[in-house]
Amino acid sequence: MKTMTVKLPDELAVRLEKRAKRLGVSKSALLRESLEREFSRESGVEEEPSAYDLMKDGFGCVNSGIGDLSTNPKHMEGFGR
Repeated sequence: MKTMTVKLPDELAVRLEKRAKRLGVSKSALLRESLEREFSRESGVEEEPSAYDLMKDGFGCVNSGIGDLSTNPKHMEGFGR
């Protein structure tokens, strides 16, 4: 993989940083994904988004407040009866 330096206007750099943090990816990964998408559009080969791509912004947005919900058997008492 090659390394490249890119100069961005301050506003665009801030937007890139915020989106990368929100999505939980690096700025480099976000830029690579954006370039791939742009080049796919340019060549007319646009892929359908996956279910993950459509929902990734919503992952982790709901908090039950119960830290051991998936590991503590007491939360399953009476379930399925």
